[in-house]
Amino acid sequence: MIAYSDWLHLFAYGGLAMSLAYAFQHSNRPEWQILVAVGLITVGYGVSIELLQSGLAERTFAIKDMLVNAVGAVVAVAVWRGLCRYARFYQARRIADLELPVE
Repeated sequence: MIAYSDWLHLFAYGGLAMSLAYAFQHSNRPEWQILVAVGLITVGYGVSIELLQSGLAERTFAIKDMLVNAVGAVVAVAVWRGLCRYARFYQARRIADLELPVE
């Protein structure tokens, strides 16, 4: 059975990866470079947080948490890749720019 804290790590780092992927959506780089960068940034952030926690008395260091963070990031990148095939993203400067097309 998966612990509650593992679910929290999984969804938190998945959410971070999705947010980064969305932020880089309109980059001029190829999609694979963006997704690799998002994965590396998210996993690197998770590893660095765990390493910083090792020096704090009230926090615990766990390699398992690093692995769960990495799994959350990789799954989110894969889901983002699939989502981009079916969703369209628009850049809007104002709310009025988001008018629905009339068919």
